[in-house]
Amino acid sequence: MKNILRLVVAFAAALLLVQQGYAQGTVQGQAIDENGEALIGATILLVGSSRGTATDFDGNYVLENVPAGEQQLRASYTGYGDLTKTITVRDGETVTLDFQLGEDAEVLEEVVVIGYGSVRKEDATGVVAKIDDKNFNRGAIVSPEQLLTGKVAGVQIAPGDGSPGGGSAIRIRGGTSINASNEPLFVIDGMPIDNEGFAGGRNPLNFLNPSDIESFTVLKDASATAIYGSRGANGVIIITTKKGQSGSRPRVNYDGYYTVNEIRGEPAMLDADNFRDVVTFFAPSRLNSLGGNNTNWFDEMLRQAQGQNHSLSVSGGGQDFGYRISAGYQQLEGIIRGSETERASFSLNYNHRFFDDKLKINTNLRGARTRDVFDPGIGAAWDFDPTQPVLDPDNEAFGGFFSYGNSLAPRNPVSAAEQRIDEGQSFRTIGNMEIEYSLGDLIDGLSVKTNLGFDVNQGDRNTFEPTTYTNTQVANFNGLVKIENYTRTNYLFDAYLNYDKSLNDRNNLKLTLGYSYQDFYEQYPLFEGQNLSTDQFGINGPAQAEDVFPANSVFENRLISFWGRAIYNFDERYVLTATLRRDGSTRFGPESRWGLFPSAAVAWRVLQEDWAGSLNNIFSDLKLRVSYGITGNQEIGDYRYLPQYAFSDQRARYQIGTDADGNPIFINTARPNAYDPGLQWEETASLNVGLEFGFANGRINGALEYYTQNTNQLLFEVNVPAGTNLSDRVLTNIGELQNQGVELTLNANLLKTSDMSWDLTGNIAYNRNEVLGLSNIAGDAGILRGGIAGGVGNNVQILRVGHAVDAFYVYEHILNDDGTPVSDEDDLMMYVDQNGDGQINELDRRIFQNPAPDILYGLTSNFQFKGFDLAMTIRGAVGNYVYNNNASNRGYYQRVQGVNIGNDQFFLNNVHESVLETQFVAPQYFSDYYVEDASFMRLDNVTLGYTLLPKRGISSLRFYVTGQNLLVFTKYSGLDPEVGVGGIDNAPFPRPMGFIFGASLGL
Repeated sequence: MKNILRLVVAFAAALLLVQQGYAQGTVQGQAIDENGEALIGATILLVGSSRGTATDFDGNYVLENVPAGEQQLRASYTGYGDLTKTITVRDGETVTLDFQLGEDAEVLEEVVVIGYGSVRKEDATGVVAKIDDKNFNRGAIVSPEQLLTGKVAGVQIAPGDGSPGGGSAIRIRGGTSINASNEPLFVIDGMPIDNEGFAGGRNPLNFLNPSDIESFTVLKDASATAIYGSRGANGVIIITTKKGQSGSRPRVNYDGYYTVNEIRGEPAMLDADNFRDVVTFFAPSRLNSLGGNNTNWFDEMLRQAQGQNHSLSVSGGGQDFGYRISAGYQQLEGIIRGSETERASFSLNYNHRFFDDKLKINTNLRGARTRDVFDPGIGAAWDFDPTQPVLDPDNEAFGGFFSYGNSLAPRNPVSAAEQRIDEGQSFRTIGNMEIEYSLGDLIDGLSVKTNLGFDVNQGDRNTFEPTTYTNTQVANFNGLVKIENYTRTNYLFDAYLNYDKSLNDRNNLKLTLGYSYQDFYEQYPLFEGQNLSTDQFGINGPAQAEDVFPANSVFENRLISFWGRAIYNFDERYVLTATLRRDGSTRFGPESRWGLFPSAAVAWRVLQEDWAGSLNNIFSDLKLRVSYGITGNQEIGDYRYLPQYAFSDQRARYQIGTDADGNPIFINTARPNAYDPGLQWEETASLNVGLEFGFANGRINGALEYYTQNTNQLLFEVNVPAGTNLSDRVLTNIGELQNQGVELTLNANLLKTSDMSWDLTGNIAYNRNEVLGLSNIAGDAGILRGGIAGGVGNNVQILRVGHAVDAFYVYEHILNDDGTPVSDEDDLMMYVDQNGDGQINELDRRIFQNPAPDILYGLTSNFQFKGFDLAMTIRGAVGNYVYNNNASNRGYYQRVQGVNIGNDQFFLNNVHESVLETQFVAPQYFSDYYVEDASFMRLDNVTLGYTLLPKRGISSLRFYVTGQNLLVFTKYSGLDPEVGVGGIDNAPFPRPMGFIFGASLGL
């Protein structure tokens, strides 16, 4: 009985304690700034728990279910110092607690990431541009670089085409090379990655979910990039991903959208009726080869493409740690039938501080599976006879599709989209662990940091063409299977010492001394088979082919580096930065393996001078910078300095006899490649003079830059005399190239009230490049480049001293009074006789314009009124020219004569509409008529959103709609003036116009 009584008493006491523990009240209040303005979206957190809320548009908050008793609440807001207050909460009561936050001087000192560290923005001596997620481009973004398009002065991001997830060509201050890569180095959370293309996907950067990115930092000049030595010549783009913050409550964020894309405009080819008229006029003997249909092959190949994207993240942290976990899924169709991209991704960040912040560990892990379905191209839709049908049900040999059955004729484009299989997939995992330990007990200001990283990319690309597609009535070309596997790994070890010490009130010194080791390995197994006996496709495909051709390529290279950097700040007025890096790369021979890359820069903060008092009435910031340095380029491929043998494929084999049945026996041959044992680095010397300024108490600020970049020892593949090497072409160092330019960036906060804000950001950049020298191998005549479709071996561009890289090299077409070109049927001289010798030949071609824009510009507007937000990006280019190869290769009457395929039947090619103006009978590939001004202004995207007031349990809920690629203003007659950096337009994947409907939710 006594024990039962004890149990009852214990139970009652426990019940009382539980009831007391669940006694709750409500805290409400307002968060304002020093001027009494409401702080929208400030975080109110119950200290010691993960519970919190956010303020609404009037700065008000309500935090319910706060345990009774004495509690601490902390208010925080970006750019302001945290404030913690204590309040007594009573059961069932509502108490009021207001916060007035002041600006945090340390928070307001913006920090920018540089190589192997970070600095205060005012201490940066190099050209560093930072773009964070508030200013990213919106829309159906697949690849990270698309977030940056038009945002940074002097950075050209030229999409290669409109395929879903297609790659972009990125040029920072123009191209510094000709034959080596012109792409910048990407560094993700301290891990330099390999962004070379690969067979399994369209873009090597697609593995990174754009929703995980917090900011981009673009390093442009040598002072900023020399710390990366042999990889810094083309600039560096540092990507910082989102991380969990210590001391923050768990937050759940979701973003999802649905998108619809369609083509804007249509290629200028003749429709069926006009095509019949042209055939009747020019080739009446071919009328019997016409069909009876009216087929628009573009309509048959194009579709309204749909897509979806979902991103989910969970982040938070405790007193000494922070975490963020995310997952994403994206699936986008292309507007060409048979094209698609898909990505499933994850990321994990965990950071922890130990021993009173002496030890800091930051871990990043992310991975993605990307799947690309490649379209067969749209070139055949330009060429195919519009009077022929799509289907021919009686033609079982070609799967029920109409086909000429001739290897010289274009293939039915719809048949290619439906029957051909071409898929690639990639599994990429990248991660690193940064460990930093303070050695302040040993030497004040000293710390050591290591970075261990890896980047593993594996995948394959499988191509299958059944006999019903490839049947061409030509032996040994029926049925195809091709399996391309690949493995690429990249391992990194960095170790460096940092010393950051204020020597006294006027002197501060930061030193960095480091070592880096990076190993790259690539393997490309390949299996290719023909004459398949079955339509089955899979890993067993090659075994079912009569002929199987296995191959395997292996490459490995290493980069070992030593570097040092010193940043000296005197009296917050003068900042000096000096950098030195020594790189050794196995891509070069022993005599040229090591390179030295120095830089120096100085900055002068004018307003800190005692005599600058009057300037303070005008400027809020004024800083002058000068930098000079040398960077390198080693992106030339592997083993180009060594003698190598390469095995031929099935198209170049040697017959060694016959087998018992009399069938020929072929073997693959090994052939020596040309090489240059003295191959050297490309080196780019860069000078930059910059002026940073601010007005109106920092509401208007900007930067003006002048730069010149000279690249020496240009790498290029040139023709060599017979017998002097193992081939007629060899990669070698041939000359010098220069880029010069001016950049201007302006940021303005035009309006800011408690209900409304309007920010405007603009940039404009001018750049000109010039070839300063070529070797004797090239000669004064220069080097022809710019291969085009049409004819054999035709080139319309040239490298010549004194002119821009890849300037167009064409004849000057004589024009009629009405502005149309003189036609070849007029029996007149069509081109200007430049040298007056009475004849038109190669000597009369002239250099006429070039594909690189003189001016790039971008304008971004962000407007907010209460819950509504409107963002818009406009960008463009001036002075870029494009060679319209679609018109030159298809705009002449002889195309309708076709080719005889037997029995007096011909396949006829469609004709470009330009022929109706030019009246060209034969092709005029070298006419400057086809070199068109492709200057443009593009309304890249417009986003309209509405954010609902925070509700119980929901910190944010936003709905938005985005339009992409809505308008383009240009004189160019083709589909799109942006055809990549090469400047030759030849039936690319059309760039779509899209609409996105999405929602974001924060808990």
